[in-house]
Amino acid sequence: MKSRDPIVDDATKEARILRAAMDIFVEKGWSGARTQEIADRAGINKALLHYYFRSKENIYDKIIEKVFTTFFTALDEALKDDKPFEEVIRQFIYTVVDTIDANPNIPRFIMHELSQGGKNAKGILTRVVGRSGVSLPQRMVMLISRELAAERIQPVNPPQLILTILGSCIYYFVTEPVVEAILSHVQPDTPYERRQFIAERKESIFNVIYYGLKKREGCFDE
Repeated sequence: MKSRDPIVDDATKEARILRAAMDIFVEKGWSGARTQEIADRAGINKALLHYYFRSKENIYDKIIEKVFTTFFTALDEALKDDKPFEEVIRQFIYTVVDTIDANPNIPRFIMHELSQGGKNAKGILTRVVGRSGVSLPQRMVMLISRELAAERIQPVNPPQLILTILGSCIYYFVTEPVVEAILSHVQPDTPYERRQFIAERKESIFNVIYYGLKKREGCFDE
């Protein structure tokens, strides 16, 4: 008989609880979520949920931490190697979109948190980014600054550029039902194909960002 691995078992239960909790927080918000409903959806009893997380507040904070860790780890892994600026920007955009696409509740959950003032998210994000091994913000700023110093891109504020890229990538997932409705109105004879649209969205964002930044010879000569 195969022995049970308690570490794997505990990790699986915790993950199941967090998935169920995120779904409920997205559906009902902080005030509407109940620990009993989270336990029911995770397929465990309330006592076991309390054993793992102690309180609804701890579950909520753990979800925020997991969201940011997943996001920044994926981006860090994608951009580890020293690549040309064009490839970094493309990978940054593609990784943001693909990570959110694989975790569709992330933007909805963060929107709920921000609608409550974002205090929990601010503290947890600072902690996640401050950990060793998560250096994406600093590396992105350094990379953009390097391109600016070499005069290979137009003048731009690095943090503003990063926020512009993130906003462009996230916006579709927050407003997808509205986007689908608009597309069906302006292109009534073209069926909405989600996978195709996301692929086109990634390339569209890259083209606007990269070619908008790229310095073109003679464009600004007097």
